[in-house]
Amino acid sequence: MTDAHGYLTHVLDLLEKEALNRSRVDWPALRERLASELPATGSTAETYPAIRAAIAALDDPHTFLLTPEDVAGAFGEDAVRDAPMPAGRLVAGRFALIQLPETPGVEEADERYVRAGAGIVRELDGHRPDGWIVDLRGNTGGNMYPMMTVLAPLLGDGVLGSFVNADGEHDGRWILRDGVVHQDETPLSPLPNPYRLARPGPPIAILTDGDTMSAAEATLIAFLGLPGVRTFGQPTGGFATGNAALELSDGAMLVLTAVREADRLGRLYGNEPIPPDQPVPPGADALTAATTWLSTGPA
Repeated sequence: MTDAHGYLTHVLDLLEKEALNRSRVDWPALRERLASELPATGSTAETYPAIRAAIAALDDPHTFLLTPEDVAGAFGEDAVRDAPMPAGRLVAGRFALIQLPETPGVEEADERYVRAGAGIVRELDGHRPDGWIVDLRGNTGGNMYPMMTVLAPLLGDGVLGSFVNADGEHDGRWILRDGVVHQDETPLSPLPNPYRLARPGPPIAILTDGDTMSAAEATLIAFLGLPGVRTFGQPTGGFATGNAALELSDGAMLVLTAVREADRLGRLYGNEPIPPDQPVPPGADALTAATTWLSTGPA
């Protein structure tokens, strides 16, 4: 067996064992076909088309392969240096708006993200806002834990949601304790954010669009079922599933969907867009709709 054949076998083993949609695939037939199409000798890079064919058979848009070059671009020094950071401002002099962009999933940048976002939340809370607006529009994902940590003062302690595996079993609850988000008992916040709002339990409007994806959808899900929360805008991208990023021997990375996501009430999400409570057509202003709702005194 060549290195390429062994490499492909390893990746197919991972997909067959861990992928959320693994039951949809006739694995013996797929393995035989892909192995027959692989050159007798070759590099691991020559297996990439076969791996992508296996991923396509899963019919899961959230599972994908990154080449070594892709990995360097996504997680290298430039990605860390140029990573977008949270922003915030007062709206109509009464409401606190915090905008959360995607995260690169690199420790240094994720720590900077939490420091910046937590500082914005504290600063805005100093104005004693009458309500909060969380803007997740355009947030294509990354690492959900920095996002949830920034928003910890709004979310409050307790169970925020969970992962659910292919057998329908809970496979890790998201639990917030003292400003640290855990998966079951494992702390995963880059830094703690134990700040408490001056006015606990405020009304919260959340803005979404078709580019609200992956970790941003998980962050949205953490709010669903919380009293006083309403969502505005357009349906999300439909990637409310949990991924494992698996490094391969040649520096490539298999990003593999293994679980679906559930909110604090146990409602299950997946590869379908999450609709807003109040749809706002493309081109219309979801922020205006949110501030109107907040201004009327949400029930």
